[in-house]
Amino acid sequence: MSVTPTPRRGDPSPSRTPVKATRSELQAAHSRSSTRPRGDRRGRTLLALLIVVVLLIPLVVGALWLYHKVRPSPSASDTPSVTLAPDVTLLLPPGLTIAEIAARVGEIPGKDAAKFLAAVTSGTIRSRYQPADVTSLDGFLFPDTYFIGATESEESIVQRLVDRFDEIGDKINLGSATKMTPYQTVIAASLIQKEAKLAEDAPLISAVIRNRFADEMLLQIDATLCLIKGGCPPSPTNADKEIDSPYNTYKNIGLPPTPICSVTEASLLAAMNPSDVKYKFYVLSDANGKHAFATTLAEHDRNVAAARAKGLL
Repeated sequence: MSVTPTPRRGDPSPSRTPVKATRSELQAAHSRSSTRPRGDRRGRTLLALLIVVVLLIPLVVGALWLYHKVRPSPSASDTPSVTLAPDVTLLLPPGLTIAEIAARVGEIPGKDAAKFLAAVTSGTIRSRYQPADVTSLDGFLFPDTYFIGATESEESIVQRLVDRFDEIGDKINLGSATKMTPYQTVIAASLIQKEAKLAEDAPLISAVIRNRFADEMLLQIDATLCLIKGGCPPSPTNADKEIDSPYNTYKNIGLPPTPICSVTEASLLAAMNPSDVKYKFYVLSDANGKHAFATTLAEHDRNVAAARAKGLL
């Protein structure tokens, strides 16, 4: 008979022998692990990363804010000097006089209308289509949209406008104009620019100017009176037709001495290519700016009467 000794106080407890899992239990555990969807594991991983990022954002923002508040301000000597010269838009619609163009240039910060006019009349900036004996740049400042730099001079602006005109003149072969010199063509184009309200009328008004010019008739262009009197409205009166001025085409035969405004490519082309018609008169025929044309004075008188009846004159 064996007797198991009773452990005495203070003696170490008998060691326990670890229980080994059976082969079937291991296979079952592996099966459960391998059947867990991988997508679930990835989703939990991405969710955990997202949570970490969200938690870190306030810490990063706070640290940047604190750095901005406590960092020392740079001294003037440490700060590089940077001069910004953003371009300013100069919009020049067609039909403006030199004075009107100068006024628009004068509205640009740092630019002076008087300096622009001085550059225009200096004679140092010229168009290649400008006759040698002509000093005025009337008609040679091309209407367009220009981008002006902060440090650009008034002389440079004038040069750019003239260069743009010469570019257009070259494009349409202005130098090859017939029956009129290139300069006379520019003058005629300025009259067309002011008189034609609709593009379809431009070649017809050009024909009237060409026919009257060829027959040495008074052109009787109201736009020249508007130039003399400082603008229209009001419409020219009979008294205006008696003004003593070389630009008064009601008193002087032929073209004005210079163009009366800036001109577009379309007006130049109309001046170079008048319609093949015998018209010598025109007058407004509707409120949209359409003109009625006539060959004889009797026809023209009837058109004038119709315009008056419509309240156009």
